[in-house]
Amino acid sequence: MIKRILVPLDSSALSEATVLPYVEALAAPLQATVHLLQVLAVPSGRSGGLFKAAAAFLTDVRLPGSEADLETAQHPVYKESEMASLEAEAKSRLMPVAERLQAKGIAVEVAVVFGRPAGGILQYVDQARIDLIVMSTHGEGGPDGYAFGPTADRVARRSPVPVTLVRPEEVSRSLPMPRSETERA
Repeated sequence: MIKRILVPLDSSALSEATVLPYVEALAAPLQATVHLLQVLAVPSGRSGGLFKAAAAFLTDVRLPGSEADLETAQHPVYKESEMASLEAEAKSRLMPVAERLQAKGIAVEVAVVFGRPAGGILQYVDQARIDLIVMSTHGEGGPDGYAFGPTADRVARRSPVPVTLVRPEEVSRSLPMPRSETERA
């Protein structure tokens, strides 16, 4: 029984437009909870670590290589702070999608994880006990002539649960899309 559907999104309009109609059609009759997930790259922070050594034999003494390095040293951005900020931004981008699904009576969980896209998705599958993954074949880069993008390919090959991959061009052909307000008038 499918009770938890994972929808990895990369904040591109393409991935949202591609999978959301399918997710809405699946989740509502199954009374499944939709897990919206965004995987972000782990930030490195900026604390002046890129300074050059003062001399070859003084590797522990570092000097700023530029005006920007000096500014960074005076006002470091630590990895944890940057991660918290990125997570908050990602969640705020996912909230309109969550609200759209909730308005249709679908239960929604929003999550952000850090790491490589495919690895983060697969780790979340185990952590949240996901039953099905629904994702676009291509992310923000769009279709590139290959059947799948690299993330969709890795997830489909390694996932312990079924994966439904939706091609961006299939959306306009196979599902009735809601008409815009101007078309209704």
